[in-house]
Formats: sequence, C-alpha cells, structure tokens
Amino acid sequence: MSDAIDAIVGTQTFAGRFADKDHAIATYHEREAEVRAGIAPERLLVFDVAQGWEPLCAFLDVPVPDTPFPRTNNRDDFWVKLGGEPA
Repeated sequence: MSDAIDAIVGTQTFAGRFADKDHAIATYHEREAEVRAGIAPERLLVFDVAQGWEPLCAFLDVPVPDTPFPRTNNRDDFWVKLGGEPA
C-alpha cells in the first residue's frame, strides 16, 4: 500500500517532491483550482467536514441525519490504519 501511495501521490502528483512542503502546498492549490475550473459551481460542493451534516445534506438535497456527524480518521487514526507512520 505504501509503495502505491508513494507512486501515485509522491511521484505522479508531487513530482517526487512530496517532502517539500512549499511545493506540496502549491501543487495542492493548483489541482484544487483545476477542479474548481472544470466543474460547474452548482455541481461542486467545497466542504469542510468541520461544518457537519448541514451543508453536505443541503447540497445532496437529503435530510440531516439524527446521528452525530462522524469525527474519525484524525492523523493518528490514519497512521494506525496504515500500520504506522513511515520513518
């Protein structure tokens, strides 16, 4: 899994410069701009999970669930699922 992530994210997306924070952030913002430009605004939800259910459900035109919005997959959870943070 780690090799696939490195190939797709590290090499293809970030040109092997994933550890270069400034380059990674600039690449992320470039891709975000490409996505925003390529999708009609009424079909694109720019969503921060901290907003909870309301904007997501409104966008999907579905009722807000009675259950709390899930608050999982933080940084620690992510690395546990992948078997540990790389050294």
